[in-house]
Amino acid sequence: MKKIFTDLNNDNIIDTIILSSSLEQNGSFNRISILMSGVKRKTFIAKDSWTIVDKWFLDSNKNVLQTNLLFFKKTDKHAVILLFGILDGAGYRGEFSMINIENNNIKMVFDHTDTGGVYDVEDPVALTDLENNGRLCFIYKGIGEFDGYSNKISQEKGMPDIGTYTPYFVYPISDTCHLDKPLTKKYNEDHYVFAGYNYSEKIRILYPRNKKLKPRIYKGK
Repeated sequence: MKKIFTDLNNDNIIDTIILSSSLEQNGSFNRISILMSGVKRKTFIAKDSWTIVDKWFLDSNKNVLQTNLLFFKKTDKHAVILLFGILDGAGYRGEFSMINIENNNIKMVFDHTDTGGVYDVEDPVALTDLENNGRLCFIYKGIGEFDGYSNKISQEKGMPDIGTYTPYFVYPISDTCHLDKPLTKKYNEDHYVFAGYNYSEKIRILYPRNKKLKPRIYKGK
């Protein structure tokens, strides 16, 4: 069992997160309990299991808490806990969960096992206040594949890779958590390329080696 202490609801009183497990494997747990001042204790149990946060996510997102067993971030409006399931060698994740804490209400607002794997959070990207309104948004994408390159495009620096269309998805977090299509479209237009809301092997994307250049749809053969 591991206890984590922090102020979850901005009342200057330290609250407690307890991680525990009935599992045998090391580094995984299946129960999280939240003890918050003035609120009844809330416990969530994984359908599969949770484990350490993906290293590449921590490399680009600062965790408020000194732990790698969960990711925590808060604003003046709310706090969000991300729980990472195990990612297997084929890119499938056993579980991925989000807990929202707002107005002294503690609620698990997303667990991708509830969707039958339709929303597999393969590559978490960010938990950020995307609209500068105090509301955190979770951004993720699928894991794409590169299967070629082009050396015929003179304006590129180096030979760009060609691969699958793998869009980003944006989920604002509140007492619900659903895909926001307008925000998703804008985010892809700003940071990637937008060609619909679904992963596609038929849509070919050119990925420049020069990271200052944006990916774009590849129309070559």
